Amino acid sequence: MAMATKRTTDPSPAPGGPSESKATAGKSFAGLVPSVVNAIYRFLASLELAVISLSSLAAYLAFATWFEATHGTKAVQEFVYQSAWFSLVLAMLAVNILCAVLVRIPLKRRQTGFAITHLGLLILIAGSYVHFQTGDEGIVGMLEGESRSEMLRTDAPMFRVREVDAHSGETLANFELPFEDGGPFPWGNGMPQIRNIFDLTLNTVTGGRLPVVRPVAEVLSKSGDPFKFVVREYLPASAPATLRVADPSGQPMARMQLQFKGPGMAEAQPALPTENEQWFQLDKRFHRTARSGGMPVLVSFSNVDKPEYLDDFLKPPLEKSEIGVARFRYADNEGKQRVYDFTLETPAEQEVKLPDSDLTVKLDKLAHFPTSEGGLNRIVGENSIPIAMFKVRKGDGEEVDHVAMGSMPMFPNIIPRPGAEVAPPKPLVSIHLMIPPALEAGMSGRIGQIDVLVAADGALYYRVFGRDKENKAELRAAGPLKQGAWIDAFGGENSVMTIGFQLQEFLPAGVEKQIFQPVFLPKGQMDEGIAACRVELTVGDQTQEIWLQRSESLDKPSFRQVAFGDRLFEVAYDSDRKPLGFDLKLDDFEVGFEPGTEQPTKFVSQVKLSDPAMGIEDKSHTISMNEPMTHRGYTFYQMRYSPIVDPRTGQRTGQFQSVFQVGSNPGRTIIYTGCFLIVFGTYVQFYMRAGLFSDGGKRERQRAARKAGLPDPEPETSKPKVEEDIL
Repeated sequence: MAMATKRTTDPSPAPGGPSESKATAGKSFAGLVPSVVNAIYRFLASLELAVISLSSLAAYLAFATWFEATHGTKAVQEFVYQSAWFSLVLAMLAVNILCAVLVRIPLKRRQTGFAITHLGLLILIAGSYVHFQTGDEGIVGMLEGESRSEMLRTDAPMFRVREVDAHSGETLANFELPFEDGGPFPWGNGMPQIRNIFDLTLNTVTGGRLPVVRPVAEVLSKSGDPFKFVVREYLPASAPATLRVADPSGQPMARMQLQFKGPGMAEAQPALPTENEQWFQLDKRFHRTARSGGMPVLVSFSNVDKPEYLDDFLKPPLEKSEIGVARFRYADNEGKQRVYDFTLETPAEQEVKLPDSDLTVKLDKLAHFPTSEGGLNRIVGENSIPIAMFKVRKGDGEEVDHVAMGSMPMFPNIIPRPGAEVAPPKPLVSIHLMIPPALEAGMSGRIGQIDVLVAADGALYYRVFGRDKENKAELRAAGPLKQGAWIDAFGGENSVMTIGFQLQEFLPAGVEKQIFQPVFLPKGQMDEGIAACRVELTVGDQTQEIWLQRSESLDKPSFRQVAFGDRLFEVAYDSDRKPLGFDLKLDDFEVGFEPGTEQPTKFVSQVKLSDPAMGIEDKSHTISMNEPMTHRGYTFYQMRYSPIVDPRTGQRTGQFQSVFQVGSNPGRTIIYTGCFLIVFGTYVQFYMRAGLFSDGGKRERQRAARKAGLPDPEPETSKPKVEEDIL
């Protein structure tokens, strides 16, 4: 007999009713959030993400290696290792490592090495971050006997501006303007500013024209500064150059090209190969400059302010004297201008009365003023300047000393004495001392002279002196000089020796401005360039443009003066100079070289450390290429040496400056700890999983089989007691 049992159930809403929909939806949302979070968490801990992270890091490092070889270390540091993308790759790798450990909690004993290794990786990444945020480096340079208490932070460029008192030279105010937008690539003057790897890519693809050009003017001054400072152009590697521009306050200057063909030469060669050598700029003191350019001919450039001096230039009175003529210009008794040629053969102290006047002159002394001191020989082109000293008397008056310098009619005939209480007397006469060129016999000496003159009206003239049969100076040619016209000064088409010249450019009044041009260094030397900037300094309503090259001085920055009316400013392109907190003195520096070469084999510096805060005074240390010194977290490495050059002669003095690389890395201990844990964790991992006393996970498989009610896949056998102790 079958019995039916009635089952009573609670009423439920119809399928699809409102109550069921809300419950189902609520249950689905509540379960969805944990499942999504868990899926993300599992992915962050997955091997797939580890492969992606490591592959991305490997690709990034490979790109960085190529980028460094192509653009230099500074470029790869700024555009790759210090970029947000590299930080993102490291962060992704760090999250993957952390989650890979957390997902295995609680850890099994055989995973101890795994955990230690991953912990070391995290600590290593953290140490790298600490180093990036807090690490610092710079250089320190000293001569023997010098002390330093600060380092030059080469990676922290800045401009220094100070206002000084124009009379006393006292500094009135100092300003430091950090400059972080330089970079490894030039910008300004039509070139875009490249700030990241994407700008560089677009710049390369578009052939130097970015779709969006950033403003290239960097305003570094603040609103409260008494000036406005703007960087208009930046060059990471630069070389000095000179720009000649017209300026009413300047001096006449001309660019002349000279060609010389000597015996045995197939073609004529330029005697002045560089543009700087081709420019002749008058010296304000002498109104004359001259040089030979390696030729047996002296070339001079001068100017005069009176028409009569042009006649002296074109028609020098060589026939009157073999050694020279002093041409006197004076006013006679009726006030008319007269000329008298005083030959230098006239005996000294012999009085000569100037015709139709009450003026009496006599030669006091004939001498030569040496020009080797002060570098005057590089200006006048001669080792000495002939000087004639005269005594001139008017009537029964006192004698007045007059001086005349050879071939320099613009030089004053009465030289005022600095500091004299009495004003100098007015010149009684005007004296033009005309000396024939000193030419030598033979092919090895000076065979001639080329003179170019700017007349009072701005017109140009030339004359050429050569040797006659007796090797005396004779005037070969003279006349107007036109720009672009070629003058065959010496020799002809079939001559053994020919010399010619051409006036290429002429500025009646001009000035020289120092500028800097870009230098394109080969690979491996791109980080050795010296940066330069074109800046604008504005004070009030006045603006001046200045070129500044970054100071390489390890002692103090090099300032350039800029005047704005009665206010004087000094500007320098420098680096941050960070105090070390202690003094380091160089006692002795030794450089060893390969025999017969300048290839250094060793640098050894003997230094003394003084740190009053730590009670250290004159503690001796030796710093060499393989022996650094560490104090207060700073490590001093022997970097290189710099030979000292005398700026006057350009020759080495025999002294050497010892240069140290200084580094401060607070994250070093963290990095070393991470490296140790990685090595130790790897050892533990292999020891516990595949070591001599491990079972390769056999015991865990047995436990899992017993828990599942399955037969033991690997029956227990006798094993050494020591394994129990280890596991």
